[in-house]
Amino acid sequence: MIIAILYSLPTKRVLQTPFSIAEEDTVFSARKVASALEKKGVTAVLVEVPEDRIRETIREIHADCIINLIDWTGEDFPLSLFAMEELTKRGIPFAGATQENFTLVDKVTMKKALDAFHIPTPRWQVFSTGKERISALFTYPVIVKLAQEHCSVGIEKTSFVKNKNELVRVVRDRITRFSQDVYAEEFIDGREFQITVLEKEDGPFMLPPAEIVYKPTNTPEFLTFSERWNIDDPEYQRSDTALANLSKKQLTLFNHISIKTFKSLGFRDFTRIDARLKSENELMILEANPNPGLDDDELYSMTISAKAVGLSFSDFIWEIVASCLRRSMRKEETVLMS
Repeated sequence: MIIAILYSLPTKRVLQTPFSIAEEDTVFSARKVASALEKKGVTAVLVEVPEDRIRETIREIHADCIINLIDWTGEDFPLSLFAMEELTKRGIPFAGATQENFTLVDKVTMKKALDAFHIPTPRWQVFSTGKERISALFTYPVIVKLAQEHCSVGIEKTSFVKNKNELVRVVRDRITRFSQDVYAEEFIDGREFQITVLEKEDGPFMLPPAEIVYKPTNTPEFLTFSERWNIDDPEYQRSDTALANLSKKQLTLFNHISIKTFKSLGFRDFTRIDARLKSENELMILEANPNPGLDDDELYSMTISAKAVGLSFSDFIWEIVASCLRRSMRKEETVLMS
């Protein structure tokens, strides 16, 4: 069996920014996925996709299955959408997000979907110009985020906003600097979790949730881009990730909401859901990732959750492949029966 690992190379634009390290991380992840698959006895082929050869690269793939690690964001997000379109046309079964639900990488689109399906999420508002009337429903503090970015790009200390005047100033600053929509959401000052859902033969299954545990400081508990990626930052990686200690009631709540989110948003194979507890028994979904990164790292939440149920990284990746192949077989059977 041949499995292609499709991954995006950093664009010329992003290489000129301070955020290129987040894009380069995709390359390292692709190599780890390939290594994990080879341990399962299959042929893993790394397929790098440069920004100027998307169509040609995808059309040249010959494989039984594709793991899609395309991850262009921000101003480069249209490249991801084009790659998804070409990947769908290619006709080879691929794991992860569909062309349709890949649009949920845009966090405003995702927030609208969460609201539409009545999935609990903090109150939020999108800003395109910075001149919009501020919602009177907000309870401060709020946090300002970029609509089309990932890996905390655009998240800075000033993203934590305590009043309306600060909000206007920060929103206008981000729109000017990043040339994209931004949104503000109420800051949930509670425990933070990353929940992995894996699609098994009998349906989506929630793995034991991982928790982001912050080291004691006098600052709000969220990570800026610099704290996550800049080793020279005094507060570099000021959090750890560990298996969450939850009550049976909380686990039941987490399972209900995460499975509902997975099904409602049309996800498949796997996802990672970021959430916070607003109270002991009120879980708020911050975002759901249709195409999260994959990494064999002892502090990476999906790996921690997989190991909690006895899955090595190779096992976890193989579960994703198996889900993709099952879907392909069902589709072929449906065609034959019609």
